[in-house]
Amino acid sequence: MTDALADLPVPPPTSLPPLAAPAGAGRTGAVRAPLPLPRDLPGLSVVRDPAAGLQVSVRHTLEGAPVPEWRVLAVAAGAPPFCGPDWLLAVHEHLGSGEPLLVLVRRQGRLLALGAFSALAGPRPLLTFLGAGGSDYATVLTDPDCGVPQERLVAAVLDAVVDEVPGALLDLEQVRVGDVLLEAVDVWAEAREYSVRRLPQAVVASLRLPDTLEEHEESLGRHARHEERRQWRRLAAAGAVDVVDDLLAGRAVGDVVEELAAVDRAHPHAAERRQPWQGESGRLLAQVLATAPRAVVQLAGVRVGGVLVAYTLCFAGPRALHGYLQSYRAEWAAYGPGALLLLRVRRRAIASGYRELDLLRGEEDYKRRLTTRTRRTVRLVLAPAAQGLVPGLVDRLSLLRRTYRDELRGHERLVRRATATADAGRRVARAVAARAALLRPRRGR
Repeated sequence: MTDALADLPVPPPTSLPPLAAPAGAGRTGAVRAPLPLPRDLPGLSVVRDPAAGLQVSVRHTLEGAPVPEWRVLAVAAGAPPFCGPDWLLAVHEHLGSGEPLLVLVRRQGRLLALGAFSALAGPRPLLTFLGAGGSDYATVLTDPDCGVPQERLVAAVLDAVVDEVPGALLDLEQVRVGDVLLEAVDVWAEAREYSVRRLPQAVVASLRLPDTLEEHEESLGRHARHEERRQWRRLAAAGAVDVVDDLLAGRAVGDVVEELAAVDRAHPHAAERRQPWQGESGRLLAQVLATAPRAVVQLAGVRVGGVLVAYTLCFAGPRALHGYLQSYRAEWAAYGPGALLLLRVRRRAIASGYRELDLLRGEEDYKRRLTTRTRRTVRLVLAPAAQGLVPGLVDRLSLLRRTYRDELRGHERLVRRATATADAGRRVARAVAARAALLRPRRGR
């Protein structure tokens, strides 16, 4: 069994962006206090031309995209790998639609912001994030430490893309709650006379990791540690056990993909599960395995007697380790190889400095058992101010064709909440009635 911990990229320490020097500082004499501004001036946080002093370009092709710079910017922005070039280029090639639009914002040659979009033709042009539908997270990437306010960078990107596709509707999926885009888009939309709607979209599960391996072992408890050792002994009795922290090491991607696909075909619920290593999905993942930096792709597995019985695929981001796929063979289910492998992944993540294992969207049972906190993503739907009732209705119906599932999901939540509230009210009423019956004097006494 391999005992060495493979190196994962240690998340960079967080730092606050430098404060801008006050106006007039450095000149001879005292710094004069700024004049008070009227309170009724709208849109002060976004200038009419946010790109002033910035170089903004729009590319209509992904050929020759600045992949190394894009990777660096994604890490600086603290964005997951799903917002980086290796994932998005593969998703668009194998699952995407529409014409790609890549907006690059630079200053003195340095890439400060990037927006990756796709333009879809129709009665009214539509702009989505590149890779929409196939990505767990999406955003406009901005460098928080470049000295330019992130809101201004977002505005420059949005201005460029809507100027490129005049009058377009925007349907921007899977934006994380707390993302700078959510606040920046409100200010931009008000200044540009766009309406903004937010639709709850996905619930993402995550596991908070302790600071040290010692704390992790204590949190498992004696019984769990005993069961883990027992399962490893059972596996060892069945054949030679080999735990591999990097299944890609020294091997062709095609061979690895076929081995992983064999595990998924042997999964106990293979008939109901999506087969991720087949068809376009398989070609997408194979491209990511081949092009993404090796430190980002964390593909580990357990072999018994030379046969891969379980694997897990994670993507290492700047702030969290993201668990993407996990599978095991049905004939080995009683040994719990998936759970054993996941414990090893957790330990490796802690040793590498991570404090979160992001389990991504999905309702699998193991996620519900592991989850210690959840986050949400939202869908941003933006439309330019309609000139009249009929154009506005057409826009609304056009967007509803794409967003109706999220619209219904929101109503389902309201129904569940209303039902829960009504049930709670009935329980309270029954309790009050029972209490009153006990206190009511009985006849004949």
